[in-house]
Amino acid sequence: MSSKVKASNITLGADPECFIINEETNKVVSSIGIIPGEKGDPWRGDDMPKGYGIEIDNILAEFNIPPAKSREAFIESMEFMKKYLDKYVKKVNPHYTIKCSASELVDWDQLQSDEAKLFGCSVDYNIYTGMPNEKPKGETTNLRSAGCHIHCGYDNPNVDQSLELLQYFELYLGIPSVIKDTDMRRRTLYGKAGCFRLTAYGFEYRVLSSAMYATPELCGFIYDQSMKAIEAYNEDKIEFTDEFKAKIREVIDSGNSEEAQKIVEQYNIY
Repeated sequence: MSSKVKASNITLGADPECFIINEETNKVVSSIGIIPGEKGDPWRGDDMPKGYGIEIDNILAEFNIPPAKSREAFIESMEFMKKYLDKYVKKVNPHYTIKCSASELVDWDQLQSDEAKLFGCSVDYNIYTGMPNEKPKGETTNLRSAGCHIHCGYDNPNVDQSLELLQYFELYLGIPSVIKDTDMRRRTLYGKAGCFRLTAYGFEYRVLSSAMYATPELCGFIYDQSMKAIEAYNEDKIEFTDEFKAKIREVIDSGNSEEAQKIVEQYNIY
């Protein structure tokens, strides 16, 4: 029987990003000048319940949800904000909508502002190296990517426990995402294996793209797999040898869906 302290009183939040699309032209429209709120200072409408907010991030629209303690609450929060954002941009232009995709090529006329060229305001880290991830160079590419960053909170968090939990999230969320989201362009900018930030309440897992929350079913999948990761951690189900960790990293970074499927089946991931 393991003597490790189990993760308890789990909450799951998110700060997903999405693109704004003009359905007439099928082109990406910058959120700058359309979406209120700035990174770290979200706008909160009077018709938003507590804990929600919207803001811009680069040219993307981003929203926040409050920490959820149930599958139902997580899905409802994600769907509420997707609909809220879609309704908000349609007030600006009825042809605008939101798109939950991993990456899009953006016309250069939408990338001329300083904000549109700014990547990585806050440093994130790589669990495999322990080092900060290199910031992309926004001036040299018209590719933009959108993430679905998962925030996990638990009682009495500490660095060592969060780092162990992150490895389980890699296995239970990162590996399945290779099968469900085949876009490889995003990882040239963001979302490489092991991308994370530590937080006061636990950690932020930053590997998933916005394609992973495109439907209520996928939102439920994120919640289910997060809880499976916590359960597996609490039960010491997996031995993460250096070889196995290297394999997980390689599969995620290469987008090798065949190898991902083998891992899913071998470890009964979902």
